[in-house]
Amino acid sequence: MSKTNTLYNYEDTKHKDTRTMGFLLGAFGKLAAGRRVRQLQAKMMRVQSRLRRATRQIETTSKMIETQKKYALNSLTMQSSMANQLMPGMIMNQMGIDQSLFNKFMGYGGLNNGTGLTDDEKLKFGEFQNLQNQFKMNNEMAIAMQKQQIEEYCENLNDMLLEPLKMEEDSLQTEKDSLESQIQIAQADYEACKKMEQADAKNLAPNYTGAA
Repeated sequence: MSKTNTLYNYEDTKHKDTRTMGFLLGAFGKLAAGRRVRQLQAKMMRVQSRLRRATRQIETTSKMIETQKKYALNSLTMQSSMANQLMPGMIMNQMGIDQSLFNKFMGYGGLNNGTGLTDDEKLKFGEFQNLQNQFKMNNEMAIAMQKQQIEEYCENLNDMLLEPLKMEEDSLQTEKDSLESQIQIAQADYEACKKMEQADAKNLAPNYTGAA
């Protein structure tokens, strides 16, 4: 005949062992999941820091390249303008024209239509115009080539400096997204284990009956 405990009334021992196992699984699972959450969060902080740094480097490098390009193009514009200003004097020296005839050609600051010139001066005036047109065409071609070189140089800078940074940023963003998913899963595991632990802890509590 089985003896009844006068202080406690426990359920069947087999069920008690099952609840004990559930409590332990919940407790250890909660600890493991909590540790996993903290590890992932720490890793997330490192990845976010690297991602912010990569983004800043991209912004800084992009501005640097754009500034260099703008400076080079502005310098090219100034170079072209200066060449056009110096062009008449260079042609004058090339043709051996004196200042008086040059002033006639220029006509109060702009080329005249050749009026008031002798036949010989008109021939020289025609030569002057041809040289001027040739000079302008050569200058435009040179400027266009230099502009193309500037564009290619900046594209090379983009490939060498910006692209690796953008690839790193993209990789870090992918890692960040993955970590966010892993953290959500780990937090869900933590909550599930916590509930398991709490539920079985209640079932393990003794039932006081005060029976004689």
